[in-house]
Amino acid sequence: MGMHTDPTTAPHGVMFAVDGSGNELSDAYAPIADGGWTWLHLSQTSQEAQDWIKNQAGIPEPEAQALIADHARPRCVQTETGLLFIGRGINLDEGSLPEDMKSIRVWIEQDRIVTVVKRRMRSVETLAERFSSDDHPDSPASVLVGLFSMMTQRIAPFVQDLGDRLDEIQFSVIDDSVESANLPDLSPIRLRTVGMHRYLVPLYDAAVSLCNAKQLTGSKIVLAQATSTRDQLARIVDELAAIEAKAAVTRDEMVSQRAEKLNERVYNLTVLAAIFLPLTVLTGLLGMNVGGIPLMENKNGFLLMSAALVVIMTFTILLLRKLRWI
Repeated sequence: MGMHTDPTTAPHGVMFAVDGSGNELSDAYAPIADGGWTWLHLSQTSQEAQDWIKNQAGIPEPEAQALIADHARPRCVQTETGLLFIGRGINLDEGSLPEDMKSIRVWIEQDRIVTVVKRRMRSVETLAERFSSDDHPDSPASVLVGLFSMMTQRIAPFVQDLGDRLDEIQFSVIDDSVESANLPDLSPIRLRTVGMHRYLVPLYDAAVSLCNAKQLTGSKIVLAQATSTRDQLARIVDELAAIEAKAAVTRDEMVSQRAEKLNERVYNLTVLAAIFLPLTVLTGLLGMNVGGIPLMENKNGFLLMSAALVVIMTFTILLLRKLRWI
């Protein structure tokens, strides 16, 4: 199958166009032949594709605008003529962040499915390659559900990896080895979790609406696949929420441990200062260069004063122990 993977270079904005049997369409924008169905995969950046969607595709204006909008929140909208589904897939492009999720906009009717992307979607390419075998989608609804299923399956390993990395940090904190796990190690996990969560929560709501769409009720297999994918997405959303909560608790524990260690060090310094404060005062007084310093003329003055300092220090330590400072 002739397929263009770069939306910016697709001729006439068509990345590929096939009928239900997998045959390429010579004119993607031509009217649909009776008795069959077609799949058009278009580039959102192409002006020609945008003009066709708005003016010639027969798609209601609100849904047509949603297909070509620069930013679109995941949702599923049932209309009298078709179904609009806007989803998000993980970003696997080299040098990109996975949580910078790509958007795919889908419009399905009984005899046509139109998918629109701004960036390359590997799930679309993987599903399109099935048309070269006998195991290919047999309806627009099965294409939509197949895409939704593939995108969800590719999200799951990334979320699992986030959870595993957080568990490693948690274990190091629990084992009282906080020096091996720093707050900067935790920040990327929290940011990625929040970034994905804000897309996947509305995507789950869209999945619930999709499972209730009339386009899926005609096939028990397609509906079962959509329901299974919805449940998988629900588990992913729950896992992200758990990771967020665990990350917050882990951060609080790390901060608490650091504060406790700092307080312990400050306390030790305070005790030392309390022990040596009387000695410092006494030696300061004896160090004044004035007349009348005790034991100044005594040849054993140093030994006597050292013994006195030891006695004072011992008394101070005993007093601090009695006060339960040490």
